[in-house]
Amino acid sequence: MIKVLTIAVAAAMWVLPTQAARVVETFAEGQSVVQDAGFMVFIYPGDWDRYGERLCRSLMADRGVRRAAGEAVMLALPIYQRPSDEMREAANRIRGSLSYPHDMSDISYPAILFYEKEGRHYATIQGTDLMNATPARVAQLVAARMTAKRNQDDILRRSRESQDVSEQARLLLESSRVSGIDWPGGLREAIKRVDPEDTQGVLAALNFNLGGPRQNETLADYLARLDSALENPLISPEAKQRACAAVIGHVRRSLGMMGGAQYIRKYAGIMRSLNPESPLGLAAPVVLRDWVQEYRYGQGWNPDTIPGQAVPLQMTGAPINAAGTYVVNFQITTGRDPLFISSVKLYDGERLVAADEHESAVTYAAPNQRYKLEVSRAVRNPVLEFIFTNRTDNRSSYGNITVEKQ
Repeated sequence: MIKVLTIAVAAAMWVLPTQAARVVETFAEGQSVVQDAGFMVFIYPGDWDRYGERLCRSLMADRGVRRAAGEAVMLALPIYQRPSDEMREAANRIRGSLSYPHDMSDISYPAILFYEKEGRHYATIQGTDLMNATPARVAQLVAARMTAKRNQDDILRRSRESQDVSEQARLLLESSRVSGIDWPGGLREAIKRVDPEDTQGVLAALNFNLGGPRQNETLADYLARLDSALENPLISPEAKQRACAAVIGHVRRSLGMMGGAQYIRKYAGIMRSLNPESPLGLAAPVVLRDWVQEYRYGQGWNPDTIPGQAVPLQMTGAPINAAGTYVVNFQITTGRDPLFISSVKLYDGERLVAADEHESAVTYAAPNQRYKLEVSRAVRNPVLEFIFTNRTDNRSSYGNITVEKQ
């Protein structure tokens, strides 16, 4: 992704407009001269950081930045923490009818806010992209935002001109995926006008948000919803990554590092494959390192190893190699709750070798529960699979799991 962004920024610099931006003192003045390139508002701390104002005004005067901005109208706007009446009045006179972005808490100052000529905010440059950058780098970022906006406007134009409903809807969805800028204004309403019944599934893809499990939804159904979304080509890779992250978090909390290991491995791998260099793609190896723990013979059980749902829990390294009869013994040592067991299976890698499926509870009254496995052939890669049926709120017990050959 970094390479692609670098190429995009370089390409944007090749198509820099020859016109230089115009600087105005107030938004009202800008409204009288603004063209399709819209506004660039340099917003800076007015009463707690004088460096921000100097930076903004130096960038507004920089030839490269102004050339990158093309026909955009530039405006410097202070924002105050503790304004006096005079400060407030002066700022309001500059801002006029210009609206701040919906959530100002997401913006750090100083910042460059990009507005359409009608006054809708669509992009921001802030933080280290602004504070630690040279004017030449800021000019590149400005050019990239302006190019992205032109690309988005072109996609919207093609959607309006198309006579095919499915293509109109597809192009509207495509306009939401232009990197570096916000969705077009009124996008959902535009899709509804084109395809009121959402026969193309575009609106559903745009609105997709897996979230957590629904009320009374099983883990299997929750994962099935995610798997279905991952197969949907209309859903963006970013939305799919966020869905994988939601599932990984839920599994880690409800099943633990051992019980949830197979699901965490699966969806962290998918999250990385969707975009390895995105923030969630880069987080995937950390998730696998810190949130997955192999369950090995000799560890017994404890509240962290017992899943909160009846899902398979696999243990490696059990001393089962030759053919014969083996007994898997569960013995409680301490804790308040019983260990509820419904199944013990033996696999050789992924091949089922033997199973004993019956329900039992390891308690102080019945401190030992035994499961018998009839193994008919040699085993090269023994994997024991348990299904414990404890709930999340009754896992406070500890015990040993041993294997004996009869």
